[in-house]
Amino acid sequence: MKKLYIAMVLLLASLLIAPKFIGSVVETERERIVGKLNETDGFNLTTSEYHSGWFGADVVSEMTIVVDDKSIADVTVILEESLSFGPVIITEQSWHLALGYSSVKFKFSALDVDEDIVEIINEKLHVGGLLGFNKAVTTFIDTDKISYQDIDGLIVSEPASMQFSLSHNEYISGNFSWGGLEVNGQDERLVIGAVGMSTKQKVVSGDYLAGTAILTGDALFKVAGLNVYNENSKVFSVDQAVLTSEVSLDNDLLALALNYQANEISASGQYFTEPNVAIVLANIDVDALQELNTAMANLSRSASGEYDSEESLNVLTGLTEKILAKDPNLKITDLSVVTEQGKVETEFNFNINKHLFDGANLNSSALISALEADAKGKAPMEFLSELGLAPMIDNFVEQGYVNRQNNEITVEAKYVQSQLTMNGKAFQL
Repeated sequence: MKKLYIAMVLLLASLLIAPKFIGSVVETERERIVGKLNETDGFNLTTSEYHSGWFGADVVSEMTIVVDDKSIADVTVILEESLSFGPVIITEQSWHLALGYSSVKFKFSALDVDEDIVEIINEKLHVGGLLGFNKAVTTFIDTDKISYQDIDGLIVSEPASMQFSLSHNEYISGNFSWGGLEVNGQDERLVIGAVGMSTKQKVVSGDYLAGTAILTGDALFKVAGLNVYNENSKVFSVDQAVLTSEVSLDNDLLALALNYQANEISASGQYFTEPNVAIVLANIDVDALQELNTAMANLSRSASGEYDSEESLNVLTGLTEKILAKDPNLKITDLSVVTEQGKVETEFNFNINKHLFDGANLNSSALISALEADAKGKAPMEFLSELGLAPMIDNFVEQGYVNRQNNEITVEAKYVQSQLTMNGKAFQL
């Protein structure tokens, strides 16, 4: 019993003493992160006050974001941080074993927007950051339900919650959930259903905090529904939309796979089910892309905030041939919907022939001359007829540009050296 009592006293003493030593670690790590953030072009964070105690610290900083448009004033925000030192920290979300936690409040000192909007941001937005023992930084962003009324209408945003972690400036993971949004105007209404997002990524090149990172990994984005009304009539809607992305790296070549799916979609009187878009971008030279990222980040800008066109062109010209050397390729492997008359589906394949591309003459004509593409597609004739395309389709069938079998229209097309062929026949516009 005596040994247990001594152990408890030692544990309690360590919990009381540890925050003092942990505080110096938190301050050092905070300064490192601030220094990294300040390397980002157009961003500056300056600490004006740092009052440290035994269990925490009060910090005041000024954050300035430079707006590219010189007609709009830079955004200046005063950040008031309340730091808590570990090892045991109790936050609004939960309790944690960590080095430190920062709860942030905002005060806009220079922002040319409605004062009501500023008040909503100050009261409804809650931001916190957790520094783990492994130096991983987890950011928490929560918003309460927000209602904003002006002469044009009413905006109602449901509560939202976001949590993202950055470990060793290399691994990023997180999730986001939002109850949705409704915008009511005089004659129009927009309704966005519940939104969810999750991601897990890794930095393979560049610096995440400096804004030059290239990431691999996957992400998932979901929207329960999106509806647009005009005078109580629905003019556009999407139900249960899902967007996934996956970026991979193999032998210093990046590949991006995007896939969009939904249960149904309606627009302009047309109704479709199972819309699907699958895109694959492959063979992207990661070193060339990193050079492009870095070069674009260092480009000079004019007084209006625009990039110097000649300098931008020189950067692109210098890297285009390096990018094309790896034969990048864009494929739309599935572009399809199911209509009341049947399924409409197409697929495309695009690439730039590096042997035909004139790197010294970087313009749209040079790209078009070097573009090579092929496509396949099929659709029900009944569907095309309802769109008023029957006479044109009949003419194309007669000339051999497309095929018709029963109620189905099929076509194969190629574009090489500025010549389009359909079903093997040269097509003249």
